[in-house]
Amino acid sequence: MVIRKAIINNFSDALKLVKSVGCNFNVHRSLAEKGLIKPIVIEEIDNRAANILKQEAISVGADFIVNEDVSKFRRGMSNAILFATINQIKKLINKLKLQPFGLKEISFEFDKILDEKKVFKYCNKYLDLSSPIVMGIINVDPNSFSGDGLTDSDKVLRQAVEFERLGAKIIDIGAESSRPGAESIDAKTEMKRLLPPLKIIRKNVCVPISVDTYKYETAKAALDEGANIINDIFALRKGREKLVKLIADTKVGLILMHMKGTPKNMQISPCYKNCTSEVYKFLMERKSYAINFGVAEECIAVDPGPGFGKNLKHNVELIKNISVFSSLGVVVGAVSRKKFVKKLTIDTDKTAFVVANFLTALSGADILRVHDVKETVNVLKVLEIFQKL
Repeated sequence: MVIRKAIINNFSDALKLVKSVGCNFNVHRSLAEKGLIKPIVIEEIDNRAANILKQEAISVGADFIVNEDVSKFRRGMSNAILFATINQIKKLINKLKLQPFGLKEISFEFDKILDEKKVFKYCNKYLDLSSPIVMGIINVDPNSFSGDGLTDSDKVLRQAVEFERLGAKIIDIGAESSRPGAESIDAKTEMKRLLPPLKIIRKNVCVPISVDTYKYETAKAALDEGANIINDIFALRKGREKLVKLIADTKVGLILMHMKGTPKNMQISPCYKNCTSEVYKFLMERKSYAINFGVAEECIAVDPGPGFGKNLKHNVELIKNISVFSSLGVVVGAVSRKKFVKKLTIDTDKTAFVVANFLTALSGADILRVHDVKETVNVLKVLEIFQKL
């Protein structure tokens, strides 16, 4: 007899484990659903709802941790944590749909958490995100923080074509530096840098092109030249209604990033009570804002913004917890060439950045925004094999 631990990292692992026993194939999935615990945090839940949810959770065999105020039947709001299997959550969803105090809405959110399907839509086309993909960065700003700002159109074209050949599924082009302390530039300057290389890239690559901008004028001009995605570091707080309506009307993809402050001041003592929670709430609100103006949910991706108004601890926390943001949709992980990664290593070569990209994918990112395309594509191939075997 051998008694040992079983390792289950995802549903696929649980399914393989169940199949290995040789039980009837009709019960494979239902039994696998019992083997994967999903912790779910619920913040600011009505204490009355928490009390009902606790009883319902117990009835399906799950655990629900509540604030002591709930146990003492005190009115107010509090936080709670559910520990449940997929099967138990499915049962809870059915039980909560007819309950008061916001529990019906909670059941909808539980349903989203269980939905593992990921697509990113742009211009009526879809990116396959069954495995993480790479977005290759091309900077045409001479002041780029990563030191790779290209001002020669021929070099830009060569890099874009090479990125596509190496396996990048998106090309992301930006013309304004967002490094800590950077001053903003006007739309006229940005377009002067951006549009010539964008035109030549569009004529020579087939993959979608993302433009890193938050200005309506630049976005409009870029979309007119064939850009497919707007990557907005201000999450529509600058372009507001004019920009979001443009995105909705053209049906392009949208990436919403979290940043505390502006590039000029974001790294001046950034502070959070709960970094992951605060970033999640921000991105949830900005996504709702975009949807309210007609942007399709499938066209929206979110980026927690490591390096943008965060210290080393915040950045590592966000990377480790990046799968938390998956219930908001497609998640972009962007850690490439950022200063906090350099602080984690004694060397300055690209090894640390490639490892950081790998860990970001392993933790749950769907799109990796990177400078080192070749190396990142290779490590993702290894990761895909490990996760599928």
